[in-house]
Amino acid sequence: MTYNTREEWLTAAIEELRPVFDAVGKPLPKAIRVACGFPLNAKRSKAIGECWIASASADGVIEILISPVLADPVAVFEVLVHELCHATSGAFNHGVNFQKVASLMLLQACGTGKEVWKSTRGTTEFVNSYGALINGLDAYPHGQLTYTDKKVQGTRMIKACCPSCGYTIRLTDKWVKQGLPTCVCGDDFAI
Repeated sequence: MTYNTREEWLTAAIEELRPVFDAVGKPLPKAIRVACGFPLNAKRSKAIGECWIASASADGVIEILISPVLADPVAVFEVLVHELCHATSGAFNHGVNFQKVASLMLLQACGTGKEVWKSTRGTTEFVNSYGALINGLDAYPHGQLTYTDKKVQGTRMIKACCPSCGYTIRLTDKWVKQGLPTCVCGDDFAI
Protein backbone atom coordinates (compact mmCIF):
# COMPACT_ATOMS: atom_id res chain seq x y z
CA MET A 1 0.00 0.00 0.00
CA THR A 2 1.19 3.53 -0.74
CA TYR A 3 0.76 6.14 1.98
CA ASN A 4 0.23 9.84 1.30
CA THR A 5 1.61 11.18 4.56
CA ARG A 6 4.48 10.34 6.87
CA GLU A 7 2.05 9.96 9.76
CA GLU A 8 0.00 7.34 7.85
CA TRP A 9 3.22 5.41 7.13
CA LEU A 10 4.38 5.64 10.76
CA THR A 11 0.96 4.65 12.13
CA ALA A 12 0.83 1.66 9.79
CA ALA A 13 4.32 0.68 10.95
CA ILE A 14 3.15 0.74 14.57
CA GLU A 15 0.22 -1.51 13.74
CA GLU A 16 2.57 -3.94 11.95
CA LEU A 17 4.87 -3.93 14.99
CA ARG A 18 2.16 -4.59 17.61
CA PRO A 19 2.26 -8.40 17.11
CA VAL A 20 6.08 -8.34 17.32
CA PHE A 21 5.99 -6.52 20.67
CA ASP A 22 3.25 -8.95 21.83
CA ALA A 23 5.45 -11.91 20.82
CA VAL A 24 8.32 -10.71 23.05
CA GLY A 25 5.91 -10.17 25.97
CA LYS A 26 6.00 -6.37 25.87
CA PRO A 27 2.67 -5.23 24.39
CA LEU A 28 2.29 -1.67 23.19
CA PRO A 29 -0.34 0.60 24.75
CA LYS A 30 -3.42 1.07 22.59
CA ALA A 31 -3.25 4.87 22.54
CA ILE A 32 -0.13 5.98 20.66
CA ARG A 33 0.07 8.98 18.37
CA VAL A 34 3.07 9.39 16.05
CA ALA A 35 4.20 12.34 13.97
CA CYS A 36 7.14 13.54 11.96
CA GLY A 37 8.51 16.55 13.79
CA PHE A 38 11.54 17.89 15.59
CA PRO A 39 12.00 16.54 19.10
CA LEU A 40 12.30 19.12 21.89
CA ASN A 41 15.75 20.78 21.78
CA ALA A 42 16.72 18.63 18.76
CA LYS A 43 18.99 21.27 17.28
CA ARG A 44 21.12 21.28 20.43
CA SER A 45 20.83 17.63 21.44
CA LYS A 46 20.78 16.13 17.90
CA ALA A 47 17.84 13.94 19.01
CA ILE A 48 16.16 12.11 16.12
CA GLY A 49 13.26 10.65 18.06
CA GLU A 50 11.29 11.30 21.20
CA CYS A 51 8.57 9.57 23.21
CA TRP A 52 6.31 11.56 25.52
CA ILE A 53 4.50 9.74 28.32
CA ALA A 54 0.70 9.70 28.30
CA SER A 55 0.46 12.01 31.33
CA ALA A 56 2.21 14.76 29.32
CA SER A 57 -0.62 14.76 26.76
CA ALA A 58 -3.93 16.47 27.52
CA ASP A 59 -5.84 13.47 26.14
CA GLY A 60 -3.65 10.80 27.78
CA VAL A 61 -2.07 9.51 24.59
CA ILE A 62 1.60 8.55 24.23
CA GLU A 63 3.15 10.94 21.70
CA ILE A 64 6.10 9.92 19.52
CA LEU A 65 8.08 12.28 17.30
CA ILE A 66 10.36 11.12 14.51
CA SER A 67 12.77 13.76 13.23
CA PRO A 68 12.29 15.08 9.67
CA VAL A 69 16.07 14.95 9.15
CA LEU A 70 15.57 11.20 8.56
CA ALA A 71 14.35 10.04 5.16
CA ASP A 72 15.72 6.49 4.85
CA PRO A 73 12.88 4.07 5.72
CA VAL A 74 15.20 1.71 7.62
CA ALA A 75 16.61 4.55 9.75
CA VAL A 76 13.09 5.88 10.41
CA PHE A 77 11.98 2.36 11.35
CA GLU A 78 14.93 1.93 13.75
CA VAL A 79 14.08 5.18 15.52
CA LEU A 80 10.39 4.27 15.64
CA VAL A 81 11.18 0.90 17.22
CA HIS A 82 13.46 2.65 19.76
CA GLU A 83 10.69 5.08 20.72
CA LEU A 84 8.08 2.31 20.88
CA CYS A 85 10.35 0.46 23.32
CA HIS A 86 9.96 3.50 25.61
CA ALA A 87 6.18 3.21 25.28
CA THR A 88 6.17 -0.28 26.83
CA SER A 89 5.49 -0.68 30.53
CA GLY A 90 8.37 0.42 32.76
CA ALA A 91 10.77 1.34 29.96
CA PHE A 92 10.38 5.10 29.70
CA ASN A 93 14.02 5.90 30.51
CA HIS A 94 17.10 4.14 29.10
CA GLY A 95 17.44 1.82 32.09
CA VAL A 96 17.42 -1.97 32.38
CA ASN A 97 13.76 -2.41 31.33
CA PHE A 98 14.30 -0.38 28.17
CA GLN A 99 17.52 -2.25 27.41
CA LYS A 100 15.76 -5.61 27.67
CA VAL A 101 12.94 -4.57 25.34
CA ALA A 102 15.32 -2.90 22.88
CA SER A 103 17.51 -6.01 22.76
CA LEU A 104 14.45 -8.21 22.15
CA MET A 105 13.48 -5.86 19.30
CA LEU A 106 16.97 -6.30 17.77
CA LEU A 107 18.39 -2.91 18.70
CA GLN A 108 21.89 -2.43 20.07
CA ALA A 109 23.42 0.42 22.03
CA CYS A 110 25.61 2.85 20.13
CA GLY A 111 25.72 5.78 22.52
CA THR A 112 28.63 6.93 24.62
CA GLY A 113 29.32 7.73 28.25
CA LYS A 114 26.81 6.93 30.99
CA GLU A 115 23.85 6.55 28.63
CA VAL A 116 25.06 4.14 25.97
CA TRP A 117 21.46 3.06 25.30
CA LYS A 118 20.31 6.63 24.63
CA SER A 119 21.28 6.03 21.02
CA THR A 120 20.58 2.73 19.28
CA ARG A 121 20.74 1.13 15.85
CA GLY A 122 19.53 -2.13 14.45
CA THR A 123 21.65 -5.23 14.90
CA THR A 124 22.72 -7.25 11.88
CA GLU A 125 19.48 -9.26 12.25
CA PHE A 126 17.32 -6.10 12.31
CA VAL A 127 16.98 -5.65 8.54
CA ASN A 128 16.64 -9.41 8.02
CA SER A 129 13.80 -9.55 10.55
CA TYR A 130 12.01 -6.33 9.62
CA GLY A 131 12.99 -5.92 5.95
CA ALA A 132 9.81 -7.46 4.55
CA LEU A 133 7.69 -5.38 6.92
CA ILE A 134 9.52 -2.17 5.91
CA ASN A 135 9.24 -3.03 2.20
CA GLY A 136 5.54 -3.80 2.67
CA LEU A 137 5.03 -0.23 3.89
CA ASP A 138 6.37 1.02 0.53
CA ALA A 139 8.30 4.29 0.28
CA TYR A 140 8.44 6.64 3.24
CA PRO A 141 6.59 9.71 1.86
CA HIS A 142 9.08 12.31 3.00
CA GLY A 143 11.89 14.51 1.76
CA GLN A 144 14.75 14.96 4.19
CA LEU A 145 14.97 18.33 5.91
CA THR A 146 18.32 19.84 6.77
CA TYR A 147 19.30 22.65 9.03
CA THR A 148 22.64 24.08 9.95
CA ASP A 149 23.80 24.92 13.42
CA LYS A 150 25.59 28.08 12.38
CA LYS A 151 23.86 31.22 11.22
CA VAL A 152 25.77 33.19 8.66
CA GLN A 153 25.73 36.86 9.42
CA GLY A 154 27.17 39.50 7.18
CA THR A 155 29.42 42.16 8.63
CA ARG A 156 27.43 45.13 9.80
CA MET A 157 30.31 47.31 10.90
CA ILE A 158 32.33 49.30 8.40
CA LYS A 159 36.00 49.97 9.02
CA ALA A 160 37.17 53.60 8.82
CA CYS A 161 40.81 54.67 9.23
CA CYS A 162 42.53 57.98 9.71
CA PRO A 163 44.97 58.43 6.80
CA SER A 164 47.34 60.49 8.97
CA CYS A 165 47.75 58.57 12.23
CA GLY A 166 46.15 55.19 11.36
CA TYR A 167 43.56 55.37 14.14
CA THR A 168 40.78 52.87 13.26
CA ILE A 169 37.11 52.84 14.15
CA ARG A 170 34.12 50.76 13.07
CA LEU A 171 30.67 52.13 12.50
CA THR A 172 27.39 51.16 10.87
CA ASP A 173 26.31 52.17 7.40
CA LYS A 174 23.78 54.54 8.95
CA TRP A 175 26.57 56.65 10.49
CA VAL A 176 28.73 56.46 7.36
CA LYS A 177 25.82 58.01 5.45
CA GLN A 178 25.51 60.74 8.13
CA GLY A 179 29.14 61.65 7.57
CA LEU A 180 32.45 60.35 8.82
CA PRO A 181 33.82 61.95 11.98
CA THR A 182 37.07 63.82 12.40
CA CYS A 183 39.95 61.95 14.04
CA VAL A 184 41.54 63.20 17.29
CA CYS A 185 44.58 64.19 15.24
CA GLY A 186 42.40 66.56 13.20
CA ASP A 187 42.24 64.64 9.91
CA ASP A 188 39.00 63.13 8.53
CA PHE A 189 38.40 59.37 8.65
CA ALA A 190 38.30 57.52 5.33
CA ILE A 191 36.78 54.19 4.36
